[in-house]
Amino acid sequence: PSSSSSSLHATSSTTAAATLPNINSQLLDFNGHKYYTEVTKPPQEKNSLFSPKSNKPDVILIHGFGCSTVYWRETTKYLTNAGYTVHALDLLGQGKSAKPGREDGVTYSIDLWAALVDSYASSQIRGDNGIVVMGNSLGSNVALAAATGDFYTLLGETTPATTTPYIASKIKGVGMYNCGVGMNSRNIIRDPSWNPIQRALLTFVFDTLDFLIFDNVPLLTYLLNDIVTKDLLKNALIGLYQCSPNPESRVDDELVDAFYSPAKEAGSVQALNQIYTNNPGKTPMEFHKDNQQLLSTLPIHLVWGDADNVTPVTGSVGQFYTALANDADSNVSLNMIHSGHIPFDEIPECNEFMVQWLDNVVAAGSSSGSKQTSNFFQQLFGQ
Repeated sequence: PSSSSSSLHATSSTTAAATLPNINSQLLDFNGHKYYTEVTKPPQEKNSLFSPKSNKPDVILIHGFGCSTVYWRETTKYLTNAGYTVHALDLLGQGKSAKPGREDGVTYSIDLWAALVDSYASSQIRGDNGIVVMGNSLGSNVALAAATGDFYTLLGETTPATTTPYIASKIKGVGMYNCGVGMNSRNIIRDPSWNPIQRALLTFVFDTLDFLIFDNVPLLTYLLNDIVTKDLLKNALIGLYQCSPNPESRVDDELVDAFYSPAKEAGSVQALNQIYTNNPGKTPMEFHKDNQQLLSTLPIHLVWGDADNVTPVTGSVGQFYTALANDADSNVSLNMIHSGHIPFDEIPECNEFMVQWLDNVVAAGSSSGSKQTSNFFQQLFGQ
């Protein structure tokens, strides 16, 4: 890419959204609850009834905790400009989607969200050229569950379903930005490097935090209703975007509102309570172990920010994928960039890495990607 890509740092999300063609948003039903979706088609399909048939897979974007379709604005622009149809949705309990609770028969989990994504794909994507799932943070765990069909425990099953879930039958690749350890941080306890005493201490810490804060519904209600303000969220987001040349420009009103408004909706407290305290689901390492045949051959690409303190690349998940990416024979590739937890919106140019992987590996039918893990500016700008 030319150095002109760097001008995107100063592009407001309002301008970016305005340049996106063919955006179709709608509310769909999942088990009696509405969830928000957006489909964005490539520019060349906007005004042509006779567009050439594409060989490119559909891409589904899956956000992380407390996020929504909004922060995929730059990723969507890069992917659609490269000819990909992009599907983004707000997971149940977050964004513009409904926020049911246990009284509605809903227990939040990675499995639940993977089932929602699979339900969406089966009804909205023909998948003639396959499907790529792409996630950030816990959205990466949802992507792994959806790609493998490994969410059958949602129904209380102890063995996989006899029918293959829809995405698993169409999957062409998995992309991840700063992959999480699970739905919440409790999966840190399962790191095999801990000894029994350390694991017991961590369990005690998490149990105490749950008791004092995350299972304390009156406290959570007070925090969300009376403490969380737009200014507080804006300052927190600017802190997450510190690697951007202009964090204040990237953290605009649209982004702040995308975090603020859902937090004020009825049901947000119950959703927050469950997400922090429910079973965190499988770790990425467990997904690979339990689905070795697929995940050892399926193209997988990661973009990871080296300044991320939420899901640090030095953690167990980051080290797991770094080791795979450094293995010349593996199907995993990784680009390390100087950014935080949301690299695709903080440093929009890094989305070009996913485009290159999609073009050169997934759409081209290759079984493995580039094994380079070079510095972002060296590889992207040749500096």
